[in-house]
Parts: sequence; structure tokens; C-alpha cells
Amino acid sequence: MGNLVPSPPAPVSCVVDTSRTFQALYIRGEGHSMALANAEQPGTLFARKRSPFYSRGLNGPLLIVVLLVPSLVLLIGIIYYPLVNTVLLSFQSLNLAIPFANHWIWLANYAKVLTNPVFDFWHSVSFSALFSVVSTVIAFVIGFAFALLLNQRLRFQLLWRGLALVPWVLPYVVVAYLFFYMFNSQYGIINHLLTSINLFGWRPFPQSLAWFGGEGKLAIIATIFAAIWNKFPFFTLMLLAGLQTIPQDLLDQATVDGAGAWSRFWHVTVPGMRGIIVITTTLQFIWSLNEFAIIWAMTNGGPGNATNNVVINIYRTGFIDESISDAATMGVLWLLMLLAFTYFYIRIMEGRTETR
Repeated sequence: MGNLVPSPPAPVSCVVDTSRTFQALYIRGEGHSMALANAEQPGTLFARKRSPFYSRGLNGPLLIVVLLVPSLVLLIGIIYYPLVNTVLLSFQSLNLAIPFANHWIWLANYAKVLTNPVFDFWHSVSFSALFSVVSTVIAFVIGFAFALLLNQRLRFQLLWRGLALVPWVLPYVVVAYLFFYMFNSQYGIINHLLTSINLFGWRPFPQSLAWFGGEGKLAIIATIFAAIWNKFPFFTLMLLAGLQTIPQDLLDQATVDGAGAWSRFWHVTVPGMRGIIVITTTLQFIWSLNEFAIIWAMTNGGPGNATNNVVINIYRTGFIDESISDAATMGVLWLLMLLAFTYFYIRIMEGRTETR
């Protein structure tokens, strides 16, 4: 007992460092392994070395997998699988009324859709083109005019810019029912305004117009008006952003050179915005060609087939007539037409840009 000499106490700094190291390893999940190793070799702090891949965490290949896999799953499930399945269905004879009689018929559906007037395919294509061109062109002109106006220095500028976006942010169904009641033949405000016109005893509209009856010409006008009101704020927003990117020095230089307002607009403003004009008009053309909600809520494609565009025709064929393969065939044909239209339209606009 007398030979035992007590060992000197460990420095305080070593104890603190050991405690901090243990806490850090415990937080990272290695406290248990360290405790076992320390029990095997008392007085020795031992921690297992982490593998190089695990030490990188989400900074290595695992990060790429984590970020890409959800996007790929969504793309495959929402876009690629329905697209491939639609193409395959267009070569079959699937009808929900007799689903077990489905078999491969290859190109017979395409010949039937393109030649049989029962499907009304070419009329729906022509109405889709008419609806898209008229609504997009007029909405573009109105939107450009509002963009030029809102680009000036106005009082309550932010307020006017916010109000200009109201028609665009409203849901399509709300816009459709709003214009449906405005064009109502009995109590709509449009008929009330038209019948109240009196030019020195001459009344061009003595009776109310049946906007959603007859041959459907007035229904076409009503749906186009609703689409224009809903879509022109998109052009206002995009073109206003484009106007603010044009250098003021160019406009000032053109003014010094004697250019008037129209010359500055046509030779300075429009060329400077040609890129955004191509993008916005292309998007709006495609969106208008695929319009469904406004037309369906207002007319259901009627009267008759007057406002029956391609998308409504596909919906009627697939979900009302239950002819899934015929609807898939029209969808594939419409997709090919849209791709061709987009390609040639962009090429033409780019060619004009390079020429100028």
C-alpha cells in the first residue's frame, strides 16, 4: 500500500476535449460504437473511420440521384407514359362499351377519322384554327396597347398594372359563366346595350339576339370575345416586361434624328421585342388551339358542332361516345399538327428577324 503512488489527474483541457469529441460522435450516431471500443480498450478514445462515400453525404452521386429520380418519375408518369399509351391505343379498337373486344387494327383508325364525316374532325380543326388566330391576334393588339400605356409614367401606376391582370388570374370557368350571362338572350347586358342603340330613329338591333342558338355563328363570336378578355393581360404583362428592357438611349437618339412616335415604335421598339413577341404569340397560339374550359362551359361545343374544337371533339369521342381508340387517334393527329405548326411558325419568325 505504501508503494502505490497516485497518478496525476488528467489535465482539464484533455477532459473537456474528450467530452466534446464524445458528444460530437454521439450526435453523428457513432457514440455507441465509440463506447464499445472504449470499453474494450479503457482509457483510449476510439472512433471508427467513416467511409469516404458516406462522408460526402448529399454532395456526391447520391445528391444527383435524389434530385433527378423524382423528376424522372413525374415525367414518365405524367408525360411519357400517357403519350406512348395514346399512340398504342390509336392502333387498337378499344371501346368502353365492348372493352374485351379490343384488338390491333393498325392504321384503320386514322383512315376512319380522316375520311368519315361522323367524327367531324376537319371541321373541328378549322374552328380551332379560326378561334386561335382571331383570339390571339386581337388579344395581342389589345395587350400591346395596354403595355405601351402602362409603360408611361402614370399616377397609381402599380394599381393600374395590378387591375390589368385581373382577367388573366380569374379561373376559366368563372370567365366562361361571366360571358355566358352577359350574352344571354333574355337578360344579358350585351343584348340590352344593343337593343338600346337608337341613331336618329334607326335601331340596328330591334330584337334581342340568340347568341347561343341558330347556326352557331353568334356563339363563335361570344366564345372568342370571352377568350380575348381572358388572354390579353398575358400579353400586357410579357410585353410590358419587354418594353422595360429597351434602352432609353436608342429612343432618345431616334427622337433627335427626327423620328416620330410611329417610326420609333416600328423601327426601334418592335425589333427590340421581336424575341419576346415570338415566344408569347407561339405559347398563346398553342394554348388557344387547346382551349377547352371556356368553350365547354359556355356552349358544350354547340349549338350543334359550331364551337366543337379538336379538344372538345376528343373529349366527346372518348368520354361520351366511349370510343377511346378513335379519341386517341385524333389526339395523335392533333399533336403532329401542333408540332408542325410550331416548327414552321418559329422558323418563319426567326427568318424575318434575321432578314431585318
